[in-house]
This record gives sequence, C-alpha cells and structure tokens, in this order.
Amino acid sequence: MCTSCISVFLAQLIGIYLFIVSLAMLVHQQRYKKVMTDFLANPALISLSGGLGVIIGLLIVLCHNIWISDWPVLVTLIGWFILLQGIARIFFTGRFIKAMKDIMTKSCYLIWCWVWLLLGLYLIWVGFGSNGYMH
Repeated sequence: MCTSCISVFLAQLIGIYLFIVSLAMLVHQQRYKKVMTDFLANPALISLSGGLGVIIGLLIVLCHNIWISDWPVLVTLIGWFILLQGIARIFFTGRFIKAMKDIMTKSCYLIWCWVWLLLGLYLIWVGFGSNGYMH
C-alpha cells in the first residue's frame, strides 16, 4: 500500500473515531465523567488499555512514521501520543490516574473534548476531501 494511501486511510479512521467519541463525550458529559471515574478506580483496566495503546500506537508509528510539514504528520503525532500514553498507563499507572483525575475535575475536560472533536473533523476533511482522498 502506498504511503499516501496509508495516510488517507488512517486520517479517515482516526478522524471518524475522534469525532464520534468526542461528540459523545460532549453530549453526555456526566455519563462519560462517571465512566472515567469508574475506569480510573480499576488499575487492571488501565494496564490492559495501556497494552492496547502500545499495540495501536506501534501499528501507527511503524507503518506511518512520516515527518513532513503537511497534514500526514498529524497522524504520526497521534500514533506517538497513543504509544506514549499506553506506555505511561503500563509503567506509571499512579501518575496516569492522578493526571486523568485532574483533567476530569477541571475545565480541561471540555477543552480536550473540543480539541479532539476539531482534530477529528480536520482529519475527516483531509481524509475524504479533495486534498487527501486518492481515487
């Protein structure tokens, strides 16, 4: 598969995912804050999700480690973010829990939701739009 095809596919996949999840987190804030509180109370789930994050992050980083000054670098940065967050969940579970609790109790929750929503929309635009979609 060509590099630009992988970029477009990952932009579409990650963009749709970010849009759906962040929109749900904005629409159902109380429910998702409760879900996160329950999740953070279970270190086993955090470690499991960390392992999944390492796998997904590695998949993205290994097949899409593209450092150019154009939109595909966002896919690479997201892959590295997922990988590093997965590693943090496995090796620094306590710090991860504290950081996430801080985010959940402050206005950071809404800011992160909007950042991920807008990033998702941008990736959908470049992934399906005339700039990114390969015919």
